[in-house]
Amino acid sequence: MTSPLISPASEGRWTPRLWGTLLVLCAAMFLDALDVSMVGVALPSIGADLGLSTSALQWIVSGYILGYGGLLLLGGRAADLLGRR
Repeated sequence: MTSPLISPASEGRWTPRLWGTLLVLCAAMFLDALDVSMVGVALPSIGADLGLSTSALQWIVSGYILGYGGLLLLGGRAADLLGRR
C-alpha cells in the first residue's frame, strides 16, 4: 500500500499567517465591490450638481466601468509578466 501524499497532521491546519492573508484578501474584495457600487450611489448628486440628463449619467457609469475593467486587465497582465518577487 502506498503512503498518502499529505500527512494527516498537516491537513486542515490554519496558521495565524494564513488567517491574516485570508482576512486581507476578503477586505480587498469587499473594498473592490464597494468602490464599483459607490458610483451608483453618487449618481443623483453628480446629476444634480452638473445638471446632467439620465443618458449623460449612463455615459458616466459606462466610462467608469470600462476604465476600471481595462485597468484590471492591464494590472493582471503586469502581474503575469513581473511575477511574484
